[in-house]
Amino acid sequence: MLLASAVVVWEWLNEHGRWRPYSPAVSHQIEAAIRSSDPRGGSVVLGQVDSRLSPYIIDLQSMHQFRQDTEINSRSNG
Repeated sequence: MLLASAVVVWEWLNEHGRWRPYSPAVSHQIEAAIRSSDPRGGSVVLGQVDSRLSPYIIDLQSMHQFRQDTEINSRSNG
């Protein structure tokens, strides 16, 4: 029996209205957080996976990415 494995790619909506993919490591961390989080939501601190993303947090309930130092938010999609 051949088992298929799915690859999930998470993306964020940039200021130009284009969806941009997160790295595989970040996408994996988001998926892991969703599987293990409280059904009411939780968050993912992206800087724990990629130091270049240290100001960003994803709120899993609203599916928005927030930049902590400027309070700018954008949508996330997986």
